[in-house]
Amino acid sequence: DFINTNGSRRNSRSTLDVSSRSLDDFDDVPRGIQPVGRRRGGGIGGVPQIYNRDYLDQVGDGRSFNSLTAVEQYFEAWNRRNIPLALSCFDDDVYYDDTQFSEPFDGKDKLADHLLYVADCLPDSFYFVVDELSVGRSATSPIRNRQAATPTFQLGRSRAAQFAGRGPPTINIGALWHVENEFGPLPFARGCSFFKVDPNSNLIVEAYDFPEPAVIKTGSTGLKFLSVASKLVREPSRWFPFVAWITYVYIVFFSNGILPGKDILHSDPKTWKEVQDLSFNFLFIAPATHMPTAAKLNPVLEGIFNGLLAWAFMFAGFLSDERGGMGPYGKDPRYYERMLENREQVLDNGIVLVPPVSITKKNLIGLVPTIVGMQFLTSAFLLPYLFSRTSERYTSEVDYFDDRQGRQDLLSRPRRIRPLYREELDRPALVLGEWKGLGILLGLFGIFALYWGFAGRPEDFGPPIWVSDKRAVEFMKLLDKDRVAAGFVVDLWVFGIFQGWLVDDDWKRRGRSMEEEKFLRNVAKFIPFFGLASYLVFRPKYPSLKEGFDYEGFFNSRERGR
Repeated sequence: DFINTNGSRRNSRSTLDVSSRSLDDFDDVPRGIQPVGRRRGGGIGGVPQIYNRDYLDQVGDGRSFNSLTAVEQYFEAWNRRNIPLALSCFDDDVYYDDTQFSEPFDGKDKLADHLLYVADCLPDSFYFVVDELSVGRSATSPIRNRQAATPTFQLGRSRAAQFAGRGPPTINIGALWHVENEFGPLPFARGCSFFKVDPNSNLIVEAYDFPEPAVIKTGSTGLKFLSVASKLVREPSRWFPFVAWITYVYIVFFSNGILPGKDILHSDPKTWKEVQDLSFNFLFIAPATHMPTAAKLNPVLEGIFNGLLAWAFMFAGFLSDERGGMGPYGKDPRYYERMLENREQVLDNGIVLVPPVSITKKNLIGLVPTIVGMQFLTSAFLLPYLFSRTSERYTSEVDYFDDRQGRQDLLSRPRRIRPLYREELDRPALVLGEWKGLGILLGLFGIFALYWGFAGRPEDFGPPIWVSDKRAVEFMKLLDKDRVAAGFVVDLWVFGIFQGWLVDDDWKRRGRSMEEEKFLRNVAKFIPFFGLASYLVFRPKYPSLKEGFDYEGFFNSRERGR
């Protein structure tokens, strides 16, 4: 049997031929999910009740979503970037082999991580077009039986093999597809896929993707490069940290004549000894406690070094900038259920609330590894995170591609981006990132770093700087010849310029208008170190699902703030 779907249709986000969308006459709505207009009132504590818009739509040929094959449902859900709905098309023990990657994805957990990662990497304007489907029943091959001892496409592991000899055979579905964006078909983006579907559950139990062949299996590496490139094109402001990173790496590590001393490839033993001694004086523990391992270095240099480490750790206050979708619960048995339930919400006044980006927000470079790396190479780790991170989503134009084509009224109801809830934060963000003591502790540490630079080691470097300029003169002499000290001064400039880069997104995630508390945000952006520490202490808390939230006032103030 052959099913011709849509061929190539430009300017359509749907897998199928989408020429119209309707909210009426949708059949077989799952229990607990109600169409718009059939539920009123808020949930517990005034929290709006929940629905999922994909259960309300019809595809363009008039068929309901639930009437599609599992493969069509999967492509349709993927093009809408509704990953929970896409995962609902697969068996828990699914075996998915994307031949572009070196390893297959065995089980729904691994497939979920893969789909979430790819969804964050690819631009929203990229979508699959299924050119043709071929549907048939499984047939036993004599050749395959004779060679059963030799695995082909994971024959020994094949979940579909469980159906051989008992019950109905699996349904085999082949799909020819290509990828398009708003400008039409993309080059080198064609392929075919093969799926095995359990006829009893109508779930995909086995799948293989065969994209156009590549000499090298780039896998996630290729996706990362594509993601960074697309973000630089769509958000030109990212070029600032990108160019700053290239410039920083060249000047600090590889240049000769710009900074004093030699580049990293020709560094002398004295430079490496200085780096080692600074490491021994990490957080002033050794010199403050007069440990024998404490090296006697210029206190101004020690103060700058340890102050930079504290400044880098202060970015832990933005751990909510990435989210695994698990909340503080971890990946427990209700993980996928929560992902599906928390997709969208509808208020009494008809406004549809959409989570920022999605419940998940996985950046190409994790913030925790970035903070750890900043303890060693400071700005060399900070800047790549800033230009590669996934942006939040705040406009009411949720479906970017469809809205560009002028079809604004996809659901006949206004849609708004809601703030995050505390219950949606991962545990590290909830425990450490939202701890107000973080800003207080690091602020006090910064004051001590200043004191140490101005007055530390008086027996070796003279009286405090407000009494004598001896230590300041000594540091300027050091700065004139020392590559490490000069690099730290460059880091101070980079941190001062970019410390406020994440502030606005953090403010919006908390359900605040850009017109509110401009003073606090400006303090965080323009007062080095202590301004950011103050922001971590005085910024508002995330709203909770257990508490009421003034959504109407929130959206009105946000509209005024645009």
